[in-house]
Amino acid sequence: MHSHGTKILLLSKAHRLSNYQTKIHLILCINWLGEGSKFAKEILHHDISLLRHGVFYWCTYPELVTKGNMIFIISTALFGTFVLTWVVIKVLSQRLLDMPTHRSSHVLPTPRGGGIAIATTTVLIFTFITFCTSHPLPSFTFAMLLAAMAGLGALDDFFNLNIYPRLFTQAILSLVGIYFCVENLELTIFERILIGLVLTLGLLWFINLYNFMDGINGLAVIQAICTCATMGIIFHATGKHTEAINFLLILASACAGFIYWNFPKAKIFMGDTGSLLLGFAIGFIAIKTSIGSLEIGAAWLIMLAIFISDSTYTLGVRTLSGQKFYLPHRSHSYQKLAAILKSHTKVTLAVAVTNILWLFPSALLCIYKTINPAIALIIAYTPFLVLAIKLKAGHVG
Repeated sequence: MHSHGTKILLLSKAHRLSNYQTKIHLILCINWLGEGSKFAKEILHHDISLLRHGVFYWCTYPELVTKGNMIFIISTALFGTFVLTWVVIKVLSQRLLDMPTHRSSHVLPTPRGGGIAIATTTVLIFTFITFCTSHPLPSFTFAMLLAAMAGLGALDDFFNLNIYPRLFTQAILSLVGIYFCVENLELTIFERILIGLVLTLGLLWFINLYNFMDGINGLAVIQAICTCATMGIIFHATGKHTEAINFLLILASACAGFIYWNFPKAKIFMGDTGSLLLGFAIGFIAIKTSIGSLEIGAAWLIMLAIFISDSTYTLGVRTLSGQKFYLPHRSHSYQKLAAILKSHTKVTLAVAVTNILWLFPSALLCIYKTINPAIALIIAYTPFLVLAIKLKAGHVG
């Protein structure tokens, strides 16, 4: 047992320190010594500025990300989405049915709109945590962009919006998001505009490719879980962009709460509400955290290799062959593979295993500079492009 005097010494040192991170370290030490909450409260009550900033570190500081607050976030997001999806099924089971056609991969009428549950849980929990920080405005703006993108998806689920107003709205939301990514870069106005437009087009493409890849049971949510979890691990292990870990954890947990209803047998589809939200959220975080780091950018591209390679190749072939790329179809690699194997489950599980055993190690090698990022990308993408060519992705039949 440690003496009461040791605790008092730590307490007095913590009170005199001006560096908030060091104070939090000492609070952790006091917790380790016992009666931590009592002494932490004394520090907080004796230092108003720590009271304001301490919650910020509770939310984002790496040592605290793995503690009890993470368990709370995971359980709340997972259980919240699980329950909300059940509610959505009850409400929409007879109102918003996705009827099977010759261009769809399912054979039974299935309600869509399950993304409402993922979006609601993600936005509400992230907004709550955002207002626990000392500078909530940027993160709150991001939360509102998420809500707006999910709202656009919900409108499309209910009313089948025309492609042009849908793309225009996506472009505006993407442009606003990218503005927050490049606003502090030390560039000329021309360079900032040019880079901003390129990144906006990239984000817009990723939003829609994620929508295209939401075609068989569990695929889009499994990919989101794998990507968020692995990139969260990378950020935690490297100590980079720890502020993004909470959001990645919330999103992955929300998707995990939905997976029961969508895989292996789909009781509901997440619809455009879910796919647009996931595409925007993952794409934005990827761009935001990649600025200034080639290795992190490559790691994101590696973890998303299955979706990016399949969609880009398939839509490229469809466009070059004169097909309307934006219409529903069954010519993606994953769709053809599901038809060959006569199973959505096998394809989705194969994607999960590939992400964990092939792409994640490749991303780690890239992050730790064991392998050149360009070589890592070639190694990651080549097998999927070969598979797309072999399966004649983009071609009907």
